[in-house]
Amino acid sequence: MTRAVGARAPVRVVASGRRTAPSTRRVAIGVGASAALALGANFLGVTSRTLTAFAPEFARAKRLDALFPVDGFARCYAPRAGYEFVVPMDWLVDQTVTLRNARRGVESLDPPELRKGRAREVSEPDAAYGPRGTSGEENVSVIRSSVPRGFDLSVFGDANRQAEWLLANVLAKPGSGKTGELLSASQRKGSNGTVYYTFEYTIRKGDGAAPDGWFRHNIGVFAVRGDQLYTFVAQIPEERWPKMKETFFAMAESFRVFVPSG
Repeated sequence: MTRAVGARAPVRVVASGRRTAPSTRRVAIGVGASAALALGANFLGVTSRTLTAFAPEFARAKRLDALFPVDGFARCYAPRAGYEFVVPMDWLVDQTVTLRNARRGVESLDPPELRKGRAREVSEPDAAYGPRGTSGEENVSVIRSSVPRGFDLSVFGDANRQAEWLLANVLAKPGSGKTGELLSASQRKGSNGTVYYTFEYTIRKGDGAAPDGWFRHNIGVFAVRGDQLYTFVAQIPEERWPKMKETFFAMAESFRVFVPSG
C-alpha cells in the first residue's frame, strides 16, 4: 500500500504495565559515569583503597597522593617552594605549631657561618602538620633559609660530624638546660643529585617531672638546592616513639627538594 503524502508514520504503542529492555549501552555509560564520580570524589575512600591496593607506586610517582591518600599517607606538595613529603592521612595543617616554631626561632638551626654578613631572618615554617586535637608536641615542619648559591653542607663534615656539632652548639648547647643524644646519622643522594643528611636524636629538658620538663624524639633532614637550605624536622614525645617510629622514618625518607616551578 502506498502511504499518502503528508500522512504520519504509525506510532508504536507500548502496552501499559510492560517495560522495554534497558539499553546495554546506556547501562554501561551509567555505571562508568558513577564509577568515575566515585573515584574522582574519593567516595567512601574508594579511590584511596583502589590506588593502595593496585597501584601505590604509580600513584606516588604521579603525586596522586596529593589528592587521594595512599597507603595511609597524604602528600604535602609545594611546587613553588620546591619540596614535598608525606604525612599521615589524618594529620592536619597545624597553625599552633607554625606560630610556636616561629616564636622559638627554628631558623636558629642554621650554623652561625651561614648567618655572617646578613641580617638574621625570622622564618616561619613553610609547612607544619600534626594530629588533630593534640598540644602540638607531635608534629612535622619544613623551614627554608637563604644560603649563598653553591653552598654545600659537606663543608661541615660527614653526617655524624654535622649532627654532633648541631646538638652541641645549637639544639642542646651548654647552659640551655637541655641534653641531647645522637642516635643515628646518614646521608643519601636523590635522583637530581641533591644530598640529604638525616639525623635521629633525642632532646631532654629537665628530668621530665618538672612542669616545664619534656623528652622528645626527633628526626631532622637537611638539604641544599640552589640558594635555599631546607630543614625538615619531625618531633614526638619519647613515650610515643615506639608506636610511631616507622611512620616518622617514612615521612623523613619521603622528603624531596627540587627546582621551584614558580
